[in-house]
Amino acid sequence: MNFSKASEVEMVAWQMKEADFPRGINRARINDLLNGVPPYTAEEVERNHIAINVNFLGGTRLGHEARAQFNGNFLKPGKFFTGSTDMGPKHKRVTRSAIVTKEIAKLMKRSSVYYETFRTKFALLVAHGIGPSAWDKPDFWCPDGKGIEDVLIPANTLLTMKNLPFFALYSSYTGPELARLTRDRERSQEVGWNMELVDKCLEYIDSESTALMGTNWPEVWSPEKMAERVKGDGGFYAGDQVPTIDCFDFYFWDDDEKEEGWKRRIILDSWSTPSGVGQPMGWNSKVDFAKNQFLFNSKNRKVASKWSEIVSFQFADLSAVAPFRYHSVRSLGFLLYAVINLQNRLRCKFNEAIFESLMMYFRVKSMDEAERALKVELFNQGFIDETLQFIPAAERYQVNSQLVELGLQDHDRIINEHASSFTQSQKYGDKTEKTKFQVMAEIQAMTAMISAGLQQAYRYQEFEYREIFRRFCLTDARDPDINLFRARCQAQGVPANMLIPEAWNIEPERVLGAGNKTLEMAIAEQLMQFRNLYDPEPQRQILRDFTLAVTDDPGRTDTMVPEEPNRITDSVHDAQLAAGTLMLGLPVAMKTGMNHIEYVETLMVSMQVAIGRIQKRGGVPTPEELEGLDAMSQHITQHIQIVEQDKNEKERVANWQKSLAKLMNLVKAFQQRLEEQQKSQQGNGANGEDAELAAKVKATQVMADAKAANTRESHAQRTAQRQVQFELEQKREDARLQRELVRDAARHKLETQKEHLSHAQEMIHKQDEHALDVAAEKIKQKQKMKSTEE
Repeated sequence: MNFSKASEVEMVAWQMKEADFPRGINRARINDLLNGVPPYTAEEVERNHIAINVNFLGGTRLGHEARAQFNGNFLKPGKFFTGSTDMGPKHKRVTRSAIVTKEIAKLMKRSSVYYETFRTKFALLVAHGIGPSAWDKPDFWCPDGKGIEDVLIPANTLLTMKNLPFFALYSSYTGPELARLTRDRERSQEVGWNMELVDKCLEYIDSESTALMGTNWPEVWSPEKMAERVKGDGGFYAGDQVPTIDCFDFYFWDDDEKEEGWKRRIILDSWSTPSGVGQPMGWNSKVDFAKNQFLFNSKNRKVASKWSEIVSFQFADLSAVAPFRYHSVRSLGFLLYAVINLQNRLRCKFNEAIFESLMMYFRVKSMDEAERALKVELFNQGFIDETLQFIPAAERYQVNSQLVELGLQDHDRIINEHASSFTQSQKYGDKTEKTKFQVMAEIQAMTAMISAGLQQAYRYQEFEYREIFRRFCLTDARDPDINLFRARCQAQGVPANMLIPEAWNIEPERVLGAGNKTLEMAIAEQLMQFRNLYDPEPQRQILRDFTLAVTDDPGRTDTMVPEEPNRITDSVHDAQLAAGTLMLGLPVAMKTGMNHIEYVETLMVSMQVAIGRIQKRGGVPTPEELEGLDAMSQHITQHIQIVEQDKNEKERVANWQKSLAKLMNLVKAFQQRLEEQQKSQQGNGANGEDAELAAKVKATQVMADAKAANTRESHAQRTAQRQVQFELEQKREDARLQRELVRDAARHKLETQKEHLSHAQEMIHKQDEHALDVAAEKIKQKQKMKSTEE
């Protein structure tokens, strides 16, 4: 169906609206419960003479705790998600991923609109299990939270949206909002606005605002000035009394053309708009919005390739029946509505009984006695007519307080058990000191219940993050945040051709313990105990997690434990080792997959240091030093040739070549000085030195060189042996630690089972004692009743 007529869209939209009405009634009841509305209606209070009608805010407290759990999961980290890429040189991927993640998080965290979108979704997830949001513009990154009643979905739609044929978003626009939406209609994304109908809508708002506010502008009959006034006096047109333009923003899937995708239609809500059925609008306006007109019509143009580019859904579904459907979602508010409402009513009756027990009753036989009873003044001293008789407590109706307390406690238990998926369980009254293993066992049991709603929300939020990232990658966007993000990334070395969504993987940022503070601290402390067994990089991440768990402040955490400290990379470390090896005249093999830029720069610095030392000695090196410097120069040249293949690094390569040429000029000067010194020494020996002494000196030098070579070789062997021995010892230590961890885990398991058995036996014993007490109490009551009858 192509929906070429507005009447077709109107019929489908209102069918979904009417089908959603019964669901809306249930949602209103849940909202009232969470908002603190009393449990009895005004009719019930009057009909049943109810004295106390109070909402004791159990559901309100539960809703706040559940939203705090969501806040801890999604808003506590310093970033919403982490972007990683497998595109480009391997040694640049980590740096570019960090840049993109940091810049996009900076803009998203500063957005108050996105913060409110999250708050809207959290509240809806707790109350109704569905948190929708939508984008009203194709090139802005931030979505707006939508009410469930404003998102119309057909019946039997799966949560996967696989069978979603169409949907509608109900929207209300003020005059300035409608003007902003249509002012860029010349852009290709916005082609389709019916400007004649838009102008009529603005004229209607202007005339109604003039009548309602009692304002009389002289240019009211000048359409050009009217349009400028709508833009300039936007605050006036956003008042509570000013009417809005209510619309159905309708989207449907169309695969009739060569390109599949979603098309868009917008129609006026004729049931809510007074003029929708041709009736006069306002007091003095006769403007008629002709029916069967589109406010917006994309015609055959596809506005989106996927529904996720238009609307986003987050679910916290506790339904037990599969396949899971949109209109079968069962939320925390839905499942606990009955028991919380019952708890409120029970507490109202309980408090009525308390007030009733505080009243003083008299037994009278006539109205005269009743009047005398009303005149009795009970103070410190007084007289009472002998015809008046007090009714003692034993003769009055007695509330079974134990049964009432048992009912209240049982309701609280049911609420806490079923809310443990969203809130942190708290147990009071247990003052017994527990061991560490007992606490961990309770935390593990609590973890099994927490994941029900939160893990779903994590997964569905990932889809929204992907769409937001796709929008940040747009090249021709009106959103200034998108343009600023791209400019900052490119200024830090991220190529423009990498800012495409297909090149990036988006992973939502998660906190320890799934938002549960107790569990988070327990996991962080456990990781800190074994922190020294991890590599340096995981050690820093563990320290960051622990600091965030303690402070709950991502800004302070970044200050105290920076995410990317100044550390020695593998490429720098390899270059430092290679410099020493090359100076000894030994070969160094080429290694692939490293950061060649860092490697070359480190070797250049090492070469400068070696040359500086020779200059401090007078500028005359040893033959071995000359060979080492020459080998280092050749090795650097090989890596420069690899970097030279990147056309973007031409300037860097040219600077390296210039610096290396200067260093090699110094090396050539060293070689000339060494040759001159050797010639001078040979000349002095021929002029006066004894040839035999010169031969002995030469022999001694040869022996010294041989000894030095042997020493180097033996040192290398000893070093290799020590390395092998160290590795063997490290493996043995690792194996020992692994055995200890296995033993500790087994011991912990046995102790946990023992504690469970002990707890179970104790519970059985208490149940037996309680049963005996109940039986004894029944016997006493029977005896008492028997004695009373006698």
